Amino acid sequence: MSNNRYPGRRNTTALEEAPSNLWEATYMDTMTLLLAFFVVLSSLSTQEMAQVMISKSDSESEGSTAMAETKANSESDQQKSSALFYPIQSLNDSLTKTLQGPIERGVLSLQPKDYEIRLLFSGSSFFSLGEADLLPMGRDIVGQIVKQLSQLKDRSFKIDVEGHTDGAPITTVRFKNNWELSAARASGVVRYFLEAGIPADKLKASGYADAFKLVEDRDAGGNFLPDKQNQNRRIVIRLYYE
Repeated sequence: MSNNRYPGRRNTTALEEAPSNLWEATYMDTMTLLLAFFVVLSSLSTQEMAQVMISKSDSESEGSTAMAETKANSESDQQKSSALFYPIQSLNDSLTKTLQGPIERGVLSLQPKDYEIRLLFSGSSFFSLGEADLLPMGRDIVGQIVKQLSQLKDRSFKIDVEGHTDGAPITTVRFKNNWELSAARASGVVRYFLEAGIPADKLKASGYADAFKLVEDRDAGGNFLPDKQNQNRRIVIRLYYE
């Protein structure tokens, strides 16, 4: 018998035959879309973080470069300032030219810095062994230094004369030890500066004995090495600005 005999009755056959899991397909599609969305969002977030890190790295690099340039400029400005107010370089050039002979003979070396010049003399050029009386060569060198200083417009310099000995003990009628000898030698050079017209308030004498040796002057057996001893016997004239 046909269902058409009852026109008001609903046709339930098609509904009964429709799949019962349609909602599962819809749910899976939705979850897939959400997963894809989060993947894209995560990718964008990672790129933004990478850009931030790169930007931060570039910023730090630029900051380091700027700091290095600032430091270099500061040091350069400091050197220019010292050259402007203190004539270290010009004095060093003049002394190098004037004292070329002793420099070439190896009895004198000049060590210029920003605010001072250290003139290092071999002790044998200034004094006889165990003595503190200035030799003619030493007097001549000091005289040339005084001449160069007298030509400076800036007279605010000061002079510290250092006396250094070798490590061999000394006991004489005049000097009981190397401390007395080194101090007497430094004082002898200062005395010559005074006689040459350098004001006393600019001068200082310091004796260090063998406390600051340039080289070790004994061999493994404790024997003194004459060449090394001669290197340690020295006078240092430190001309500086405060």
